[in-house]
Amino acid sequence: AASGERDPLGTLLSGWGRAKRFASVPRYVETLVVADESMVKFHGDDLQHYLLTLMATAARLYKHPSIRNPIQISVVKFLLIGQDDKGPKVTGNAALTLRNFCAWQKKWNKVSDKHPEYWDTAILFTKQDLCGATTCDTLGMADVGTMCDPKRSCSVIEDDGLPSAFTTAHELGHVFNMPHDNVKACEEVFGRLKTNHMMSPTLIQIDRANPWSACSAAIITDFLDSGHGDCLLDQPAKPIPLPEDLPGTSYSLNQQCELAFGVGSKPCPYMQYCAKLWCTGKARGQIVCQTRHFPWADGTGCGEGRFCLKGACVDGGWAKWAPYGQCSRTCGGGVQLAKRECTDPVPANGGSYCEGIRVKYRSCNLEPWKSFREEQCEAFNGYSHSTNRLTASVSWVPKYSGVSPRDKCKLICRANGTGYFYVLAPKVVDGTPCSPDSTSVCVQGKCIKAGCDGKLGSKKKFDKCSVCGGDNKSCKKVSGLFTKPMHGYNFVVVIPAGASNIDIRQRGYKGLISDDNYLALKNGQGKYLLNGHFIVSAVERDLMVKGSVLRYSGTGTAVESLQAFKPIQEPLTLEVLSVGKMTPPRVRYSFYLPKERPSLPPPSPDSPNARAKWDQKDLPMQRRQIILSNPRCDEVLGLMHPGLAGDDLETRVVQRVPAASLGWVGRWWPYFRFLLMFMT
Repeated sequence: AASGERDPLGTLLSGWGRAKRFASVPRYVETLVVADESMVKFHGDDLQHYLLTLMATAARLYKHPSIRNPIQISVVKFLLIGQDDKGPKVTGNAALTLRNFCAWQKKWNKVSDKHPEYWDTAILFTKQDLCGATTCDTLGMADVGTMCDPKRSCSVIEDDGLPSAFTTAHELGHVFNMPHDNVKACEEVFGRLKTNHMMSPTLIQIDRANPWSACSAAIITDFLDSGHGDCLLDQPAKPIPLPEDLPGTSYSLNQQCELAFGVGSKPCPYMQYCAKLWCTGKARGQIVCQTRHFPWADGTGCGEGRFCLKGACVDGGWAKWAPYGQCSRTCGGGVQLAKRECTDPVPANGGSYCEGIRVKYRSCNLEPWKSFREEQCEAFNGYSHSTNRLTASVSWVPKYSGVSPRDKCKLICRANGTGYFYVLAPKVVDGTPCSPDSTSVCVQGKCIKAGCDGKLGSKKKFDKCSVCGGDNKSCKKVSGLFTKPMHGYNFVVVIPAGASNIDIRQRGYKGLISDDNYLALKNGQGKYLLNGHFIVSAVERDLMVKGSVLRYSGTGTAVESLQAFKPIQEPLTLEVLSVGKMTPPRVRYSFYLPKERPSLPPPSPDSPNARAKWDQKDLPMQRRQIILSNPRCDEVLGLMHPGLAGDDLETRVVQRVPAASLGWVGRWWPYFRFLLMFMT
């Protein structure tokens, strides 16, 4: 948290009239580290090593090139405040504690910057629960732009385990004049920044490859160029050595849990190596798993000869996998390759070359064909919508769930793999189905009723067997009820390929919205499509499967549902995840299967029903207009501007679903406690 913020970008944007140095020179931040009585009681004899480990991690963050300045954090003095010592008054009021500490440390500092124990900034660590003006979610506080001010260059940190190193670096950022990345001034200059940088308002999963945002780097550069960091030019005479080993080599997983959640906390079972650290605890008399959304500490062992680094389990030598290349086929099943090189580091000084796989591959584009709306969304692949939240390799897929009836004929697409969606065109191409579960089509931006025979105004409908104009006699209904779970994932039913009109409902126990039972779905290869690996989606979403789209209601309703209209072309496995209080689920499912299921070949390219392709004539701007007729559709070329209409363009962003979106939410936000009832 930042206290007493001024406008740091006012300096950046309007202060060019002052004389500036414009020199990148080393800066040495001489730091006083203070621990209060609560820290002494909790950490005991390990306290100094623990705090120096935090400072070492913070120092590594400030050495990262993304900050664009050579900055070295060092500790010149270490003070412990015992029960009988006259230290600063520490209370739950974070702002008052900061004021008290700033005044106290000023009295202890040396007068001259030349003295070997003079410090440029001071940091107080405490186990006291710090509270801001409205909540007690505060983990730290500092005044903005106070570096080299002997009276105000200070910060307070609430210790919550090894992730406190990131809080320390964050608060030092405020002292260096950095605001939060989401302030208006930052966005006006740099656009909306991602939420995984060091100066994000909430620290969740920091981008270790690029921890500092462009805004933070620009502001600290301007701050130093303007002469506000001149006290940092002298090197420390006798700095206290910081640990060189990674923190995970000193603190095991068990210790990391106890540091974060208290004595007795242990690692939760079934954790993915090096990813988020989940630890046990108790809440309302139950065993729970909880996380602060930070990975295992760098250096933590994750297998024979392997260790965690930046959230991944590595064995050294190999560089990161390059992105998968282009798929060998646009549909019908292709292959993608990804390569890695032995360059991290390159073998030298007699070192051996990396051993292991250098090329990996995966299947791609398994769908036999794409829907018309999918084609229109894919036409925007690579278009990042002028936001740095998306990369140049972004791919777009249709969004159906949550779209109001009046917007069904707008081209609303979602960035694949994210929760962000945009209106990419004010109208879809004429003839596009209004939704996957409707035969109505869009004409000039309006949803017009049409029959399953493709004729406008027709009243023909698909029957339960997905036969146009059928009498429901060519298929059979399969239904069932599941009510007796065990803890974890429970098998319910396999839904075969060819099933249509799928309707799955899980009613909350006694009408409760959150009854700790959640639908889960796997494809034919056993990969979770929904709510797998104890990660649950709280919002409604679309599940794109072969041949159909399943609409998921999310967990925010008393009746959780999964529904699909068109036949699926791959088998799906329905499960129910039961955790927490183990209240009995009530899962009802039904679907329809053909009585006879002949194997039909896919339509040939010459078939009248085959998907037509875009005309390749040299027209600068084209559209495809579908004239509905029976039994085929023809194409008529017309002209339209492919750009986006300014006033008609609507932009709406859905917040990403938090990784731990289940269960009990305690006082710490944004980390969530996920209720998991463990078998003992």
